[in-house]
Amino acid sequence: MTDRAYAILEAGTRGFVATRTAAGGAVVHPISVFHREGALWMNTYLKSAKARNMIRHPAVAVVVVGSGDGAPRPPGVLVRGRAELLPEDADPPPARVEPAYLLPGVTAPVPGDPIWSLDGRRRWFRVPLADVTLLEDPDAQA
Repeated sequence: MTDRAYAILEAGTRGFVATRTAAGGAVVHPISVFHREGALWMNTYLKSAKARNMIRHPAVAVVVVGSGDGAPRPPGVLVRGRAELLPEDADPPPARVEPAYLLPGVTAPVPGDPIWSLDGRRRWFRVPLADVTLLEDPDAQA
């Protein structure tokens, strides 16, 4: 993976996951993604269409885009792989929280924080980074 692709994965939290429906058609869903430990992590409701699609047909394509102003360019990374549904009691991805977002006197995320704790209706999926493609900036082509 290139340094540019890695920077986008590290900075990006917004993404789109392409899945296949029961009938085999393609559909794209917005999703929050986290790059940790050589994989993309995402969570969603088990009853959602994207979760049902990933369970039925785990082959997915995920585009991760930079977050906000000043995000590294080019604007995206395409990851192709197989979505793995993690067990209900699986540990969440390691948290990485900027100090500015912590409460005074708190130095790390609090165990049980709803950002990382799922209530049984939501589950974590991970997609190992096996096939990563940097999406070129269209303005750079001119």
